[in-house]
Amino acid sequence: MIIGDDIGGTKIAVAGFAGDERDRLTRITEVRTLPTPSRAGGPAVVSVVVQAVREVRGLSSVVSVEAVEAVGVGTAGVVDPGGSITSATDAISGWVGFALREALADALEAPVAVVNDVHAAGIAEAEQGAGRGAGGILMVAVGTGVGGAVVLPDGLRRGVTGTAGSVGHMELSLPPQLAERRCPCGGVGHVEAVASGPGLEQTYLEESGGFLPLREVHAAATRGDALAERIILDGARYLGRALANANAALDVGTIVVGGGVAEVGESYVAEVRRSYREAAMPGPSRAHVVPAELGIDAALTGAALLGAALVERSRETPTQPPA
Repeated sequence: MIIGDDIGGTKIAVAGFAGDERDRLTRITEVRTLPTPSRAGGPAVVSVVVQAVREVRGLSSVVSVEAVEAVGVGTAGVVDPGGSITSATDAISGWVGFALREALADALEAPVAVVNDVHAAGIAEAEQGAGRGAGGILMVAVGTGVGGAVVLPDGLRRGVTGTAGSVGHMELSLPPQLAERRCPCGGVGHVEAVASGPGLEQTYLEESGGFLPLREVHAAATRGDALAERIILDGARYLGRALANANAALDVGTIVVGGGVAEVGESYVAEVRRSYREAAMPGPSRAHVVPAELGIDAALTGAALLGAALVERSRETPTQPPA
């Protein structure tokens, strides 16, 4: 069994997968979801993951309880190549600096791979979702933040520090009323500050004088509220311009747009696509801009694919003959 694990600020989701190759990896258990002990620190998070893995083992009728070959994890926060959290919001206390891969490997007594949750979602969309067969994608997830992932034919590009694909922290030329808005990272002029769910809610508050959660802003837009519609589509335009900037360097052929904000409807993705093509260089402007396919399961599936890659590598490594 391969374990996939998605660690978020409010919940931890774990499921068991099986398959002799990554392209045939399938989920064989129900998803077990437990609350994240977000105020109790890294060791408490590991304890909940271990509990969830034990429960998932018991759910499987396909393999024995002991047969966990590897664990893949997609988690909130920036993850360095060694599997430690190097930066994060305060959604999980004590998360920054926590050696997550090492702690889980010790607790589970199995090989563990850890990446950022959007990186995990990008792996899943590239291999089993909207980017399958594309030969490389740029994925962007627009929700509470704006995260990204670059997945090329030979795999995920993490970057030296684990921040590759951070589209949300690209600077844009913004209207004066938005140009100085501070991003959660501390910077100004970043696309996350104006295109994320909280960014759109903030803009609606500033322009209407009343706060609405994003789902209600979208509902107002569908009822014909011109202000609500403009704010959502402006967010899509800012995102499209940021993606054009990013793909000038990457030149991938497919851009996958996911996350809770992108799920407001096809008009949102269509506006991202239009804005992207308007701002992109002639060559990259031909990239396909498509909606994500895997939804909330993307990070969990990508995590499992990471675990499967660990198993594949272990099988490819020749054993040393006895001395």
